[in-house]
Amino acid sequence: MRKTMATLVAAGALLLGVAAASPALAKTAPLTQLCSPGTNGGTVINGVCVLPGATVGLRYEAFIVTSNGAVNTFTVVSGSIPPGISLAANGTQGAILIGTPTQAGAFTFTVQAVSPKGQTVQETYSITVAPAPPITFFCSPSTNGGTLVNGVCVLPNVNVGQSAEEFILTSGGVNTFTIVSGSLPPGLSMPATFGAAGTIVAGTPTQQGTFTFTVNAVPFANPQLPGGQQTFSITVDPPLPLVIASTSPLPAGQVGVTYFPLTFFVVSSAPTPITWSVASGQLPPGLSLSSPNAPAIIGNQLSGTPTTIGTFVFTMKVTDALGRQATQQFSLTIQP
Repeated sequence: MRKTMATLVAAGALLLGVAAASPALAKTAPLTQLCSPGTNGGTVINGVCVLPGATVGLRYEAFIVTSNGAVNTFTVVSGSIPPGISLAANGTQGAILIGTPTQAGAFTFTVQAVSPKGQTVQETYSITVAPAPPITFFCSPSTNGGTLVNGVCVLPNVNVGQSAEEFILTSGGVNTFTIVSGSLPPGLSMPATFGAAGTIVAGTPTQQGTFTFTVNAVPFANPQLPGGQQTFSITVDPPLPLVIASTSPLPAGQVGVTYFPLTFFVVSSAPTPITWSVASGQLPPGLSLSSPNAPAIIGNQLSGTPTTIGTFVFTMKVTDALGRQATQQFSLTIQP
């Protein structure tokens, strides 16, 4: 029985020894750098791991994958990585090539990997970086309402005195915009940057005519990269007629009762300052214009308490900042 137990103990120790040796075997697994479409998107051509291509100005990522499941150390021992891209550790998976390339061309470099056990292996890689595409300006009824005519993007017409917005849309993320020839219509301006979609021309035109201008765009983050240009035109039409939008007759009032609602006289799309007055006729006694000359008011109101029964007819007159005028007759009945 004792011999049998000793045999079992020895056998157990042998098994434990094998189990204890397994992690050590794993740590000394062969170190290789893998290259295939299924591992890092690479393809081995004439002994070189050709990684996916990159483009100047666009963020890039590619992987160097190792087989031993350990955290290795990576060093570029010959050649050069594309400028703007760097090599960084990526845990037990290997390393990563990451960044935004700044120079076009074909770059070949050799990476050496060293395992924690001192194993060393080298692999040669190549990355082809394409030039940055030029910035494209969009011009169509479905993008910015424009129409391309003989190479000029004709934007929608606007009117003197009317608030206007025109859109200049581009590809390539956030860009910086400058006007390199021509001029915007007076009263309109364009910010240097607006957003990833492009920029905007906005304001209130003050002068009639057709205005042609050329816009240059370069990448905001990399102004040294290729940009693009497009010529635009905007036609500013005469002011629209000034219109009093209120209708007659006005809601009836009652003697001795505060007149309500107050606001009745409204003019549409007029630049301030705006002035209102009674051009003819008579307001009902007890009522008055409460803000006849307020420069920021595009509407005006009757306020007060009527004192006299009857139907009163009067004509309202409005003048806006452009000197345009409009008149309209109103009637208002005051009941007992």
